[in-house]
Amino acid sequence: MLITGGPLYPKYWEKVVADFTAKTGIKVKYDLLEFTPLTTKVVTLGAARSNLYDVFSTHTAQIDSFFNYFAPLNEYFTEDELKDFYQVGVDYLVNPKTKGLAAIPRNMDARTQYYRSDVYAEHGLKAAVTWEDLVDVSQKLTGNGYYGLVVPGQGDPAQRTFSDLLWQAGGDWVDDAGKPSFNAAPGIEALTYYRDLIQKWKVVPPDAVSYQWNENSTQFSSGAVMDTFDWPGAFSTLSNPETSKVVGKWSTAPYVRNKTAISCAISHAMALNSMSKKKDAAVEFIKYTVSPEAQLLNFNDYSNFPSRLSVAKQVVSEASGAKAEWLAQLEQTIATGKEWPKLPGFSRVCTLMFSTIERALSNQQSPEDALNQASAEALQIMTQAGAYN
Repeated sequence: MLITGGPLYPKYWEKVVADFTAKTGIKVKYDLLEFTPLTTKVVTLGAARSNLYDVFSTHTAQIDSFFNYFAPLNEYFTEDELKDFYQVGVDYLVNPKTKGLAAIPRNMDARTQYYRSDVYAEHGLKAAVTWEDLVDVSQKLTGNGYYGLVVPGQGDPAQRTFSDLLWQAGGDWVDDAGKPSFNAAPGIEALTYYRDLIQKWKVVPPDAVSYQWNENSTQFSSGAVMDTFDWPGAFSTLSNPETSKVVGKWSTAPYVRNKTAISCAISHAMALNSMSKKKDAAVEFIKYTVSPEAQLLNFNDYSNFPSRLSVAKQVVSEASGAKAEWLAQLEQTIATGKEWPKLPGFSRVCTLMFSTIERALSNQQSPEDALNQASAEALQIMTQAGAYN
């Protein structure tokens, strides 16, 4: 198995694999990689038709890159079983051409706002609700080596952050004909705001243009910044003295909004290598990792939100206090969340956007020029990939 995850994931997989082996006698060996290098490695292994790994941890973000490499899971899950998973999680994992289920959601991923409630209280501030609020509050908390906000600025994390801002500005990645539209006025507004957080208002660490998820999370957990937007696993990481210096000093709030309150609603998922020589054992393990038992462990010990509706209902009903408030915020993000289109060639467009956003954030190119250039290249990529046949 090839998998990814945050700082607490090694303990999680050690526990899941040990429990699975104890129940079945099947032994599982695995390698851990961070998200971006993992995605690159899966594409390389898939293109090489490698059977080195039987199971992949994957993600809705780049799933269309893997449709040709993953074996469909439809025959292994009944319709009733699939109805117990969040529809938004399943839909984006289905190959639109073959209708094959390329992967099964392991946990839902959506972001909420994490802020230093102790510092906010000292300054008589409340968590930001709008883009304007975020700038105002962050400016008041920036100084003396501290910053009011942190955002990632590189690779996939930058593309997802831009996605949120694009949707919140009222835009979208493509128009009704499937042609790139992210360079329209809402996209320019979104990328300009994103850049200005770093370059104009200077409320974000200046080297944020080099941050991915781990650096983004570490800046907040170390106490260097006062606000961030992070995934469910952060709730557990920030509550653990081994991984956080701000235990008991933070609270959560909804993601900020502009014209809308839309953010990414995506999922980590488990996939079967179509070249695997051990499909029966691999499928048995995949089914265990998405079982209610494993999902409860994943939530209770690591705060990763369940992909099964029945398990989600259970953890929400049992929560109280700050955790209950956070889960309500998270459920709202999932309910209104979106994903980028699964059109031919769009995974390459996502990769193209990594450098596009980085150029704008680092003032190498204006947001408008960067997006216009990327839109022209994206249209060419998607045309060649057959998106408009």
